[in-house]
Amino acid sequence: MPNEELQVNALISNATIRNWSKLDYSANSKLNSRANKKLSKKVIVPIEYFSNANNIKVVENISECIRRLKCDIFDALYSLSINILTKQNLIDKPHVQQTLTEYANHNLINELLNIFLPNDEKDILGTIYQSLLSEGEKNITGTYYTTNSITANMTENLDFSHEETFFDPCCGSGAFLLALKNVKPYQIFGADINPIAVMLAKVNLLLKYADYEFTPQVYCYDYLENSNIIKDKYNYIITNPPWGVTSSVKSISNTIVSKESFSLFFEKAYYQLKDDGIIRFLFPESILNVKAHKDIREYILHNGDLQQIYFYSNTFNGVTTKIIDLLHKKAPQTPSVSIRKNNSTTIIPKTVFSQTENSVFSILNKEDISIIEKVKKRGKYNLGNSIWALGVVTGDNKTKLIPHPENGFEKIYTGKEIMPYRLKPAKNYIYYDRKQLQQVAKEEYYRANEKLVYKFISNKLVFAYDNTASLFLNSANILIPQIPNMSIKTVLGFLNSEIYQYLYCTLFSEIKILKGNLIELPFIDITQSQDITLSSYVQDILDGDDNAIIKLQEEIYKLFDITDLQIKHIREKISGTFNK
Repeated sequence: MPNEELQVNALISNATIRNWSKLDYSANSKLNSRANKKLSKKVIVPIEYFSNANNIKVVENISECIRRLKCDIFDALYSLSINILTKQNLIDKPHVQQTLTEYANHNLINELLNIFLPNDEKDILGTIYQSLLSEGEKNITGTYYTTNSITANMTENLDFSHEETFFDPCCGSGAFLLALKNVKPYQIFGADINPIAVMLAKVNLLLKYADYEFTPQVYCYDYLENSNIIKDKYNYIITNPPWGVTSSVKSISNTIVSKESFSLFFEKAYYQLKDDGIIRFLFPESILNVKAHKDIREYILHNGDLQQIYFYSNTFNGVTTKIIDLLHKKAPQTPSVSIRKNNSTTIIPKTVFSQTENSVFSILNKEDISIIEKVKKRGKYNLGNSIWALGVVTGDNKTKLIPHPENGFEKIYTGKEIMPYRLKPAKNYIYYDRKQLQQVAKEEYYRANEKLVYKFISNKLVFAYDNTASLFLNSANILIPQIPNMSIKTVLGFLNSEIYQYLYCTLFSEIKILKGNLIELPFIDITQSQDITLSSYVQDILDGDDNAIIKLQEEIYKLFDITDLQIKHIREKISGTFNK
């Protein structure tokens, strides 16, 4: 297999490769059509990282100059380091020369030794380096340097007056190290796997502490692989670890089974923390609710004291993921956690994190807790024994779907045609030969006399009823519910109700409607008479009577004994969630 194909296949799952092989698909063509970010050569200038926006054009010009010279990036950054140290009259100092000895084998690029470098940029070297990396490189390594506003927030109010020490185990060019205040250089430690980043962090510290004679304590090693440093202990460990990267390193406590690198970083950092020390990590917001991160959530809940969850409104350039930071202390656990969001602070009990099977860090207030406890107390059944199925995966929608009916073709619905209770007209048709499709569920599920279908990618529950034995693409999932004493239409009414919308968005906050989360929704025990009443309302809705929706909502609220004030809270919550 050519090297290029080997590299491509390293980015996709074995199961996907097997499916493509069965259907005679090329891995290269498939990935190219999907614009896989890990292969992207696009260069994104980290505009959010600049101290002064006026320097963006300067950095773009310097980066373009380096690319034009076609020189080694390490040599280029080394030359720029010599440039800035020279202009700051530091180059001849013995401690600076000693620090630079390690890099003496690198070539100096004459064109870069005198190029203009702005002196009002906090990390001009790191900014240039980030501007030289492709989107693919950043995506694969999880390398996105942290903005000045975030580093300032995460390091505020740290006390170094009693010789406290600070450590950043994945420091990059030193964003957090540069953000520290009222601290001496000998109290600062950093590490990174990237030798270029380590050099830049050292130079940045030399520049920041120009009046000190010292050797920067920044080291180049793989933090997770290095077992010798575990003996070192620090008062503060604050960092932005790599995201979306897995590691083969064994969990110290055997509890991090996901192999997610940022979870392993947190676990190891906690071991290196002194008693009463503070650990603060920048994470993707998905750590709060995604099932794959259950291991680190439970580790955090059972080791030390989670004190604060801080939500940020900004993200990294080229990344859509929302971000948060967790402030944790190596101390006995306290009962509550502070939630900082939108310039307001809420205190919530940590008991709310046990409301779901996956220990989701749901941000609930007292009213939320009261409603959820009431609903769960009345719950007797769930959807665990129901039938679930995925929609059709064609493997190539462009060639297998057509927009109009032809002989031998039948209609197939997508998630876009699913609305509450009813289906919009199908816009696609397919020649349904199961052998030519990449993935299909059992025929009996597609052809069931009655089934529910729901949008898979959605921030709210959208369930529709189908009794036409129609096909659905994989943007829709299929549910044939099995709840005692409930008809399928009654179950549909519950799943589309305001109270279930509220439960789902409050407990899970996912942008996908996942089977595991749906199974946790509680269903109550109802009588045959109640089932007839509820299902008749649903039938009225299916027949086009939208006024029946109001009557159905009222009946469901009564069954859960929800008060008028609680109904008001539920409606405000789901309105605020879905209208963002």
